Amino acid sequence: MMEPEDYETMHRVLERSKVLNDLIQEMDLDMPLTPTALEEIEAYRVRRYAEECFYRETLDAPDLELYDSYEAKHSAGMQAALTAGANPNLPICWECASLASDAVRCGWAEGAELLLDAGSSPLEDDAQLLIDLCCNGPSSLLKKALLLCDLPPDWQGGPDFMNLAAYAAAAGQVDCLRALRECGMDLLAGDGRALCEACKENKPEAVRYLVYDCRAPLEEEYDDWSPLFYAAQYDAMDCARILLKAGANPLHEDICGNTPFKWAASDNMHMLLEEAKRKRRW
Repeated sequence: MMEPEDYETMHRVLERSKVLNDLIQEMDLDMPLTPTALEEIEAYRVRRYAEECFYRETLDAPDLELYDSYEAKHSAGMQAALTAGANPNLPICWECASLASDAVRCGWAEGAELLLDAGSSPLEDDAQLLIDLCCNGPSSLLKKALLLCDLPPDWQGGPDFMNLAAYAAAAGQVDCLRALRECGMDLLAGDGRALCEACKENKPEAVRYLVYDCRAPLEEEYDDWSPLFYAAQYDAMDCARILLKAGANPLHEDICGNTPFKWAASDNMHMLLEEAKRKRRW
């Protein structure tokens, strides 16, 4: 049993740790953390450590060398393991992302590129590596991965069954949107979902790129809503301004006859829509 002062110390350390955010989401815990939650986290970490140890025992020598070198962020060791026949699609643990996807998520582009060059498939696990690159970059590595596979321009997949442009737009990765466009991917596929996702996540630079550079339709509806509906509901003020300035109709009706006014999340959003409505009457 942990002492009270241990709880305080552990809570302080975990609050500063990215590990905490990952664990909170994975374990569906609420903040602030209670002593019980901290005990659950400790038990969970012990269980994950035991699973990792058991997983390591299942790996052959080249794969184990690759795994250990990856954990140590040792590129030369990874290259030696891959040369010896290690699996470039090796997962980080059972039913988890590949090492290449994990490297992208951790911001280690060098490791991801090394695995990609060794044959890690961008289409493994429903193209998870491509999705992670769209969400995290770098765009140069995304372009390299796209050139290794033959995806249709309107490909959709992943846990949310979105096209790659929608993943990049939701993350605000304008450079990745550019890379997708340069590689022939259709940024406007999927009923304009990319623009709607950018509005939901309040990514104004992605909205601006899709509207002005890609000429995304302003009234195209994804799931019965045009982009302005999403901007209004999620209080994405900057996104709404871009849409309205480009000509989006604040009186556009959804399938139920409602306009974005009904879903305005704040007084400021309502005022912005009112101002746009008055200007349209002039």
